[in-house]
Amino acid sequence: MKRELFQNTKVQPYTSGDAIDRKGFLSAVLGCVASAAGELKVTITHSDDNSTYEAVSDEKVFVGEDTTGGVYTTTVAKDDLVNVDIDLIGCKQYVKIAVTGAGSAAIVLGDTAEQPV
Repeated sequence: MKRELFQNTKVQPYTSGDAIDRKGFLSAVLGCVASAAGELKVTITHSDDNSTYEAVSDEKVFVGEDTTGGVYTTTVAKDDLVNVDIDLIGCKQYVKIAVTGAGSAAIVLGDTAEQPV
């Protein structure tokens, strides 16, 4: 189990709005620390060429949440840690995840398209 986890994930620090090349990964978990009490908002756009981005229209892109236009919102207290589960199957190769209301974030890409034997 441990070897499978190490070979099937990629963890990286993340700055809101940075482009992520998700080639080979089918899902992600975005970990955010709330900078203040209020609303935490996560928006996803995607692109085939890493230059022209459009909103994700998949209503199930945020696992367990029905959303429209690739936007997830939740109410948080200051310093809350929020994990946002993201299904990337319907997304193009490059994704940008914009986060408002978070002081810091990290992303874990997982579910590699090709599993080791």
